[in-house]
Amino acid sequence: MHLQDYITSYGADPHAADTKDALLAMARSLGPAAGMAGAAAGAVVAQPPAPGAYAGPTTTGGSGRRRALLVACNYAGTSAALAGCINDAACLSHCLTTRFGFHPADITQLLDTSSNPAAWPTRANIFNAVHALVATSRSGDSLFFSFSGHGTQVTDMTGDEADGLNEALLPCDHEGAGFIVDDELNAALVNPLPAGVRLHAVVDACHAGSMLDLEWRAKAREGPIYWKQEYTHAPVYFKGTAGGWVVAFSASRDKQTAADTNALSGTGEHTGAATYAFIEAIEATGGSVSYGELLARMKATLDAVNPGAAPSVGGGMVGRLLTGLMDAAGASGQTPAITSNLAFDLNAPFSM
Repeated sequence: MHLQDYITSYGADPHAADTKDALLAMARSLGPAAGMAGAAAGAVVAQPPAPGAYAGPTTTGGSGRRRALLVACNYAGTSAALAGCINDAACLSHCLTTRFGFHPADITQLLDTSSNPAAWPTRANIFNAVHALVATSRSGDSLFFSFSGHGTQVTDMTGDEADGLNEALLPCDHEGAGFIVDDELNAALVNPLPAGVRLHAVVDACHAGSMLDLEWRAKAREGPIYWKQEYTHAPVYFKGTAGGWVVAFSASRDKQTAADTNALSGTGEHTGAATYAFIEAIEATGGSVSYGELLARMKATLDAVNPGAAPSVGGGMVGRLLTGLMDAAGASGQTPAITSNLAFDLNAPFSM
């Protein structure tokens, strides 16, 4: 099934805005950040695993259950509504069931178009669903988490972030309940992940680069894709897992925005550009793709449609310096990234 058919099958919200101005407007009028309060405050923080506990990433399908949590917010009726996030969840659900053997009954969706309040992507509902996803997992399980919606940055109160800013997701009730800060998401989703459990995540939001606070980042840019250590010093809180393996695909770097667009579907329907690029890479290869190739394919798709992407400034020392400065300032377009708790072989086959 072609990705365009994914969109046609599920339809879209015809009332939502589609411009980057809407993304930025939301960022300028955000509700209060909740810090470490709320659901995550009582979470049990895992201790670092014993030396040698990591067996390394499993690159073939696991023998356990496959379960997913898909979160999508279109923020309809607000001044910065989005159009493609609900479509993202529908398309990911289809991809998971048709390509990776997930059963529909094992895919939980929190959508702000649901008629059931218990299925809305509120801050409390998201944390409850994350807990249910991770707490019942056991060795051999393959988990999947996605968030499509708005992201922002808030002041880092622990000193962990080199730029002094935490990344944060916006649940549909963020104006009253607050954001979901990366420290909280790491404590709820990453910390408790048991040995033998794999978690893949797709975070399609602005400022998503280190949204899970994972230690290693592989960034698609000019030249080879390589791993970079994300921590400039030891974090105040343990950021790893309880032995599990996490790989997150981020829509953009921490300083960048992420596009919600109808330029990709071919039907006029909207999607998150990064979610489209992720699924397109899987569909184009029939799922037989390495992690590095998947990231490179995502970058090629985003470069082709992102009107904010800056042109190459040439090679050599000066060119690399200028590109780096633009990238740090968020001026180099939308650059996808893979982050992980392990610096694994990027030539390994993508497998859920």
